[in-house]
Amino acid sequence: MNYRLVIFSLCSFISFSQTIYIDNTVPRVDEKGQIVDAHDGRLIQFGDTFYWYGTSYGTTNGFTTQNHYRCYSSKDMTNWKYEGKLLDTPPEGVYYRPHVIYNKKNKKYILWYNWYPKLWEGQFGVATSDTPQGPFKIVNDNVKMYRSDVGLGDFGLFVDDDGTGYISYNTIQNHQVSVEKLSDDYLSSTLKNGGIIAEHMEAGTMFKKEGKYYLLTDYTCCFCNYGSGARVYISENPLDGYQLTTNINRHPGNPSLILNDGIKRGTLHETLSKKKDEYDAVEILFDEKLEVNKLSLHIFTGNRPENCGDVNKTKVHPDIRTPEFEIFEWEYNNWKKISIKNKKAEKSALKEEIVLEFSTSISDRFKIIPIESDDNIYINEIETFNEETPNNSRSSFFIKGPKIPRKPIIPAQQSYVMKLTTTEGEKYIWIGDLWGSASDNIKGHDYQYWSAPLEFNKDGTIKPMKWIDKWSIKL
Repeated sequence: MNYRLVIFSLCSFISFSQTIYIDNTVPRVDEKGQIVDAHDGRLIQFGDTFYWYGTSYGTTNGFTTQNHYRCYSSKDMTNWKYEGKLLDTPPEGVYYRPHVIYNKKNKKYILWYNWYPKLWEGQFGVATSDTPQGPFKIVNDNVKMYRSDVGLGDFGLFVDDDGTGYISYNTIQNHQVSVEKLSDDYLSSTLKNGGIIAEHMEAGTMFKKEGKYYLLTDYTCCFCNYGSGARVYISENPLDGYQLTTNINRHPGNPSLILNDGIKRGTLHETLSKKKDEYDAVEILFDEKLEVNKLSLHIFTGNRPENCGDVNKTKVHPDIRTPEFEIFEWEYNNWKKISIKNKKAEKSALKEEIVLEFSTSISDRFKIIPIESDDNIYINEIETFNEETPNNSRSSFFIKGPKIPRKPIIPAQQSYVMKLTTTEGEKYIWIGDLWGSASDNIKGHDYQYWSAPLEFNKDGTIKPMKWIDKWSIKL
């Protein structure tokens, strides 16, 4: 055996394998110890180097002509080097959303950006460079788009496997989202537009996984420190045909810690109310798809009005009315009603247990809605079963309704989804700006949240995100 060859091969493998460590709890700094000031852009790998492109806001409020584009580079996504400004002498205006992609045909790095000669008269500019760090030379500062007439706002760039470039963008008027095909050199649009996908949305980003095209976007968020969501649209075509599946950065409703706390009787309950023609509902989320064929609801029967001193009434309290429920399971992009086979109700002291049995359903989301009742319903506990095996230890409960807001999970505004090549295959990292997060209240020091790799279901949909302080992965 040639041991020298074996040792050389092993060393070569080690040199090309590294573990990156991500910490979302501290500000990221450059080689001089300065906080990285790069926002609402993208993090992308060219060769063996990561490049972080973003807008620098410094000490401003973000709506000034002092905004400019910056580039940082890193070999490990931890130690960052400031590479300088992307544009040396751009026309005066307000600048946002720098995105850089590489064109293999002309061997140029292409910068697209959103800028406003006057707020809010939005347009797109394009610049090129021979190197990823720039500086970039402006080719066109007013690119004609299919929807230029209603103003151009936030956008994202995507390059398909065959080298075709696409831009997903929203208009200023009504924030209408659509996807458009770029020219072969990525310097202009072909004006081939797939039509309006959504309205009142912004900050869209695209990627492709296993033949499916993903477009993530959500409601407008003007530097909001409560964050925006991330609606997931999926299509078999990059231009059109997108279907809304779910929102991976919004809770379904108000989280409930009561419905699976093991306490099945008493005044610690969740209240489901009827508002106009719609009832509040309970949504159950599991960590993964599970088999469920039985639900047990523990209803508090107190809170019924009492009769105090009216001798003409035959009863002190109204009769206990057993409520009716409908159950739904989530399938790809819609709720499917489950047919209930058997219902049993058992009453005891100030409690009624309702057991609903049905054919086995396999899902990670279930919804329970009361029907045929005008009374409030008070629920102490909900148990889910596969046969007689309980599933509650792997579930989260939420109260949802027409007036219950769906709060973001990660209080960040989406910026980009980055593809990362790892020893476990291609992974996708969600990136968002945590506006208002800097302890010194300097906008340029606001943090960014870099998610752990997104998790996908077998049908291609994405599981909801969770806040994770620190994570690591091997490249």
